[in-house]
Amino acid sequence: MSKMYFLSDAKSSKFLRRAFWVFGLSAMAVIVFCLVAGIVPTSASDDDDNSCSSRGPAIQLPITKLFIEHNSTNEDTGVHGAFDGLNWQRLCVYDPNGRQVLDVAPKRQLRTLAMSGIFFESREPPNNEVSIEQIEAMFPEGLYSVRGRTLDGKRMTGAATFTHDIPAAPVITFPQDAGIVSPNGFAVMWNHVTTDLDGDPINRTGYEVIITKDVPNDPNGFSRPTYDVHVLPNETSLSVPSEFLEPNTRYELEVLVLEVSGNQTITIVHFVTQ
Repeated sequence: MSKMYFLSDAKSSKFLRRAFWVFGLSAMAVIVFCLVAGIVPTSASDDDDNSCSSRGPAIQLPITKLFIEHNSTNEDTGVHGAFDGLNWQRLCVYDPNGRQVLDVAPKRQLRTLAMSGIFFESREPPNNEVSIEQIEAMFPEGLYSVRGRTLDGKRMTGAATFTHDIPAAPVITFPQDAGIVSPNGFAVMWNHVTTDLDGDPINRTGYEVIITKDVPNDPNGFSRPTYDVHVLPNETSLSVPSEFLEPNTRYELEVLVLEVSGNQTITIVHFVTQ
């Protein structure tokens, strides 16, 4: 026959105190073990911290770019990146030493919709605040691996080659800074760039010419007039049509030289139409 035991109030209180004491020690032991083992508890709704290292068949991310942009006029430098081509819910980038430098994880409705691409620009501090040498030390040359998870749960991989081959500054020969040009059209002209900032030869892939009407940003959208053209690496001039220009108007002109790694250097001048 089974027996039932009842405790008096005093004995019951003593029993409960001992039970809580034993339970507390057990709980503390579990917490210490988790901390030593590097286990961090998360709620079921939290993203898996290891989701960028998931297993299974991998899909290659088509566009993976990481490059340096140097502004020779403003004397500042930053790191830019572009990752595109698949629908994904998590994307991580690791430097050649295996250190994570980027983690993108959309939340809630954006996570449900997923992302297909992202382009970012780092802060571009003045070179007297953060030198180019410091930027290069922070971002070593080599292969930056990309890992992530697609919308349908597949493993996503990729890699971006990052170099320190920063082109020397393009020299704009026309128009001069603060120069006056005809609103009926003119040709932007510049000298070829053949070396990097250290004087070593570069593999030039092209130039980009950007002319922007120098007015406050349009508060209603992105309608500020801009003329943006990529030209072949053997060209040193570009015609600007009269259809883009207005009389008595100030413009900003940027000429960029692009190196095969994607690294680019900008020179800026301003001009005014008659």
